[in-house]
Amino acid sequence: MARIHKRLFRIADELVALREEETQVSAELDYHRSINDDAQRDAVVSGANMDRLEASSTAKDVERFVKRLEQIGTRRRKLEAKRASLLRRL
Repeated sequence: MARIHKRLFRIADELVALREEETQVSAELDYHRSINDDAQRDAVVSGANMDRLEASSTAKDVERFVKRLEQIGTRRRKLEAKRASLLRRL
C-alpha cells in the first residue's frame, strides 16, 4: 500500500509540472500566433521572398507549439487515468 501512495505522489507532482508547462506553452503559442498573423499578412501584402520565408518559419513555430500542447494533454490524460486506477486499488 505504501508503494501505491508513493506512485500517487509522483503522479501528482508530474501533473503539477505538466499544468505549469501547459500554461507556459499556451502563452508562448498565443505570442507566436500573433507573430505568425503579422508575418502571413506581410507575405501577402509585399509578396517578397524574405517575407514568405518568414511566414513559413513562423507557421512552423505555431505548429510546434500546438503539437507540444497536444503531447502535454495526452500525457496528462494518461497520468490521470493511472491515478484513478491506483486510487481504486487503495
